[in-house]
Amino acid sequence: MDARPIDEEVLTRLVEAAVTAPSANNSQPWRFITVTDPAVLAEVKGALTPGNYWAQSAPAITAVVTNDEWSLAIGDRVFAPFEVGMATMAYQAQAVSEGLYIHPIAGFNADAVKEALKIPASETLLTLLIIGYPGDDSTLREHHLASERGPRVRLPLDRVYAKDRWNDGLLPKKS
Repeated sequence: MDARPIDEEVLTRLVEAAVTAPSANNSQPWRFITVTDPAVLAEVKGALTPGNYWAQSAPAITAVVTNDEWSLAIGDRVFAPFEVGMATMAYQAQAVSEGLYIHPIAGFNADAVKEALKIPASETLLTLLIIGYPGDDSTLREHHLASERGPRVRLPLDRVYAKDRWNDGLLPKKS
């Protein structure tokens, strides 16, 4: 990943795309905190797991935050995570259209990131989006190179899709 800064106007367009996502009752249960300040960025990068070593050169990281109370819930069906997922996907699609590399990660110490970004304990930090321009991938470890350069591996459709009725083929295979 190239460490060159991303223009503020570009970062704003990412959020503008995200907020077009639908949400129940137009609740918009997403909050995006984009970090570019070198000192704060260093704190966030310090909370990443070792497997995310490749993100250390990122010029921007966006924290995606929600709270189940910010959206509609019907019984045990809480919609906030789904809605935030749609907004995050729109954010990522805009990033790609801007020529950026963007990668959501779960490998980080959430408490440390929340502390660094002053996110209240009551809120849920769902993911971090690592953002930058594509760069030299020669520093990637072998398994990351294979993942970046190889074909995307996805489950076959009959494992994720059924017509008319549920079938047991949709259940995850036990390892």
